Amino acid sequence: MLETHPYFWGSKPVGSETGVREEREKLAPFRVWEYLNPTASDGIDNVMVNPVGPGKPSLSMLGCSRLLVGVAQLDVLRERGIWYVNAVKESGFQGEVELVEVEGEDHAFHILKYESENASKMIKRLASFLLK
Repeated sequence: MLETHPYFWGSKPVGSETGVREEREKLAPFRVWEYLNPTASDGIDNVMVNPVGPGKPSLSMLGCSRLLVGVAQLDVLRERGIWYVNAVKESGFQGEVELVEVEGEDHAFHILKYESENASKMIKRLASFLLK
């Protein structure tokens, strides 16, 4: 499975994310989720946006044998991607788990700036993973 710049969020902060609820609710991850899924059960803690926590399925049962997660240094969702990788590793998942971080870039840079050197490297890394 390949996850580039996963879109995860939740009601509880991870890493250096602000813990002030009013501030969190003004950030793009929360606002976009609320716009796209206003009636989602569990709101911002719905399993589709917050795959870890009470009542969520075990990440040890992912339907794959390999997982590559890509994050970008300047992405507000970066720490969530790292958190997800660590949660998968701690879950007892028996497959291969790899994290790729690109410095100096933001969310979806390999799509938005696809002609850049970093994008080229990232796309080659993703292709390599898929062809393995």
